[in-house]
Amino acid sequence: MTIAALNRRWRPPVLLAIWAAAFALLWIDADWLHRAAAAALGGVVVLSVLDARRETLLVFALIAALSTGLLVLGADADEILHGLDRSLIFTGLLPTLALTRAVARGLPSVRVAQHRIAGLPARWAGIGLLFGAHVFGSVLTTGAFALMGSVVPDTASDADRRAGALAALRGMNTVALYSPFLVGFAVAYTYLPNVPVWQMFSLGGALAASGLTIALLMFARPLSIEGVRAGLGCLAPVALPMGASAALVVLASQVLPVSTLGAVLVVMPALAILHFITRPHRIVPVLAETRDAMGRMGDDLVIVSAAMILGTLAETAPPIREVIAPWIAMHLPPWAAFGATSGSMVLLAIIGMHPMITGTVMMAAFAGSGLAIADLPLMAAMLFGWGIGAMNSISSLSLVAAAQMFRTPQVGLAIGPNLLFALVFGIFVTVVLTALNAQLTG
Repeated sequence: MTIAALNRRWRPPVLLAIWAAAFALLWIDADWLHRAAAAALGGVVVLSVLDARRETLLVFALIAALSTGLLVLGADADEILHGLDRSLIFTGLLPTLALTRAVARGLPSVRVAQHRIAGLPARWAGIGLLFGAHVFGSVLTTGAFALMGSVVPDTASDADRRAGALAALRGMNTVALYSPFLVGFAVAYTYLPNVPVWQMFSLGGALAASGLTIALLMFARPLSIEGVRAGLGCLAPVALPMGASAALVVLASQVLPVSTLGAVLVVMPALAILHFITRPHRIVPVLAETRDAMGRMGDDLVIVSAAMILGTLAETAPPIREVIAPWIAMHLPPWAAFGATSGSMVLLAIIGMHPMITGTVMMAAFAGSGLAIADLPLMAAMLFGWGIGAMNSISSLSLVAAAQMFRTPQVGLAIGPNLLFALVFGIFVTVVLTALNAQLTG
């Protein structure tokens, strides 16, 4: 049996145990459980490196080199375990998202919306793919590309496939601005936990709507009100269940003594249980799909955990704490901070550096800088960089999934029209966040 097969066999039960620990730590604060779960996660990460994809190994090697450099420069080695402890919430979140995705894919309303998009006239296909990938991506994340790729006919030309994939990427990756079901949202809240979730939903949702509007103005040819109305109409069947799920997450984060991420861990399994009660025939296929997804989570866990360790080390490294952060506070205006955060994440993503690496380091630098930046716009800047960076990064799961589902080369998606979209949307977002920060900081 290969190493990959062995890892896929033992990984689901171990992740289930860590998920249970992460869930328990929402309600109790036991040091021994923190240490035990963090150590178990460390073991999962080390073993998962053995069968990781080449792209993951390259990202891991870069993070390891940067982390080693920070340790040499004086970062506290004890923070490695602390970084793993901070990663526990993601180890609970990823299986929860896999369960959510498995449930949602089998909902009749999802299939109806998918068929409606497939039935759109060819001239409105790009609009349907943009809106469909956005709405499905808000819950299914990269699973949205499988649904959208399936509506493209087998007879489609290479140019049409590429155009469809680019539209789906624009739709799906803008959900990073507000969706609690994406890992970037979780990372942002790790550094800025005091931002009320309703504020991020409102600001992120408004920015995402603006991004979709910009995408329509730039790429929908011909653009018509009828086409927009038809594209939105395709999504009517899923509006209620997806909207209700998001509302319950917001409500739980306000009522229960848990974080926004903790609310996702509480609400989504509860909704899955309700789904099983009303449709018991779905229990076996959903759990089987979830278990299979957990067996293949090694790459995600390696990148997330390694990046959190890097960010945690960066917080204690003397060069960042004593040199970079004070320099930022003295020399960098707020608008430049927003542009530097999102811009660096996007630009470095284009050359292959995962946005998580850049984002965690930037958050560590700005968090201790004392710069007059409000948490809300800073979080939005990071989430923009995360989503739009992944849209153009050849190392991101989003771009890889889109290329596979639409059967088009990755390079043609990473280097193309979406770079111009990233520039225009980025300038708009920077202006909005700068104005908002001025209001919030006086």
